[in-house]
Amino acid sequence: MKVTKSFMAAVSFAAVALGFSMQVHASNLGVPGPLSLSDYDLDKNGVISAEEFKTVRQKREAALKAAGHEAKGMDNAPSFADLDANGDGSITPSEFEAARQARQGNVIHDVKGVGKGMGMEKHK
Repeated sequence: MKVTKSFMAAVSFAAVALGFSMQVHASNLGVPGPLSLSDYDLDKNGVISAEEFKTVRQKREAALKAAGHEAKGMDNAPSFADLDANGDGSITPSEFEAARQARQGNVIHDVKGVGKGMGMEKHK
């Protein structure tokens, strides 16, 4: 399904109008893909609290559904405790980045190579 820029702009506007993002970046919530630390850091103190994490996750799921996207992977997404490596009750930029890199590494390592598919072998 191809999504146009005007459609995404309309979705972002609708998210703002519905109050999904009084503090959260509306343009990011309804778009599938990873969020940045600043998307979660609602009070802009440089770290993510458990409450901020929960709030953004809930608003993200609602925004994705409102935009007509399935919230794929939300059940398998890392929990707050998974990201808070030292257990101090907040996610620092270094913890957030380490978790992001580890998750991307797992995705990359789980993907099989292209191998010799059609057109890959030499023709005689």
